[in-house]
Amino acid sequence: MQTVSRQTSYTSHLQIQRASCFVLLIGLFLALGSCKKKEKNDGWEDTFSSGLIRIACDENFKTLMDAEIRVFEAHNPKAVILPIYTNETEAIRLLISDSVRFVLTTRDLNVKERDDLIRNSMQPKKHLIAFDGVALIIHPSNSDSLLSLPVLRKILSGEITEWSQINPKSTGGTIRILFDSKESGILRYMVDSISDGKTFSPHLYALNNPLEVMEKTAQMPNALGIIGFNTISDETASTHLAYRDKIRLMRISRDTVATVENSYLPYAGDIMQEDYPLWRPVYVLLSDPKSGLSSGLSIFLANEIGQKIILKSGLLPVTDPQNIQVIIKDEYPK
Repeated sequence: MQTVSRQTSYTSHLQIQRASCFVLLIGLFLALGSCKKKEKNDGWEDTFSSGLIRIACDENFKTLMDAEIRVFEAHNPKAVILPIYTNETEAIRLLISDSVRFVLTTRDLNVKERDDLIRNSMQPKKHLIAFDGVALIIHPSNSDSLLSLPVLRKILSGEITEWSQINPKSTGGTIRILFDSKESGILRYMVDSISDGKTFSPHLYALNNPLEVMEKTAQMPNALGIIGFNTISDETASTHLAYRDKIRLMRISRDTVATVENSYLPYAGDIMQEDYPLWRPVYVLLSDPKSGLSSGLSIFLANEIGQKIILKSGLLPVTDPQNIQVIIKDEYPK
């Protein structure tokens, strides 16, 4: 498994991506302008701003991608984007098999996957477009809403299995850890970046999707759900409204002992300041040899409008669209 090193700061990612965004824009437009020969018909009839394509997306980013597609199609009336929301493993499999040429996910291709694409005459590209917080959610009746990173590691490894081991006064019982899928990008992130590859707790449960994680957490007082913050961060989205009073966000601290003063929520501002420790990059993976609609959508996400939508959706964009100030809130859910 490939991971983003926890020693690589958000700032370094941002500086690299700002430069690569310009290279991406210039390269694609030059490729479009210099194309004089008719492309061989490979079954893909789309252009940079028209046609019909399918894309694959990590289901944790459904709220974001739905918003991006709505606005992109409004700006490009001849374009139709059909998203496939699935787990990380399946999304990349669809890219390798040339079923899609655009994937939104949180990891780069590994060596074998990249080689498979190249053998099929594809030139895979990766573009960083945002940073997403990984949110820990609990039942509203659970008063243990502060958690330190060292304690989280012990929960994931199975060293801590009871809420009373965190708070002796707790009556929560066994900690039931809920993920969205066995092939989840969040599960991979937790294994690689947080638990250092150690064996996971025997009380870990893989469900079917992020919505089921929220639903089960809302029903189980002893649950610890782990989802992408994007799933609940957009205050205008139906998911946010539906679960606002049914689940509770945990505050996470890098320190050994978590307090209100040293613990943070997965908001964009706290990720930008590197205070919230559970964050991951969001990538577009492309295998679009003719700079078609997949490339057009990728450019849109990296540009001003796409980055504004990313910010509104609760993620941290890689650029600063019109110097918009990131507003840090500490009120979801009440």
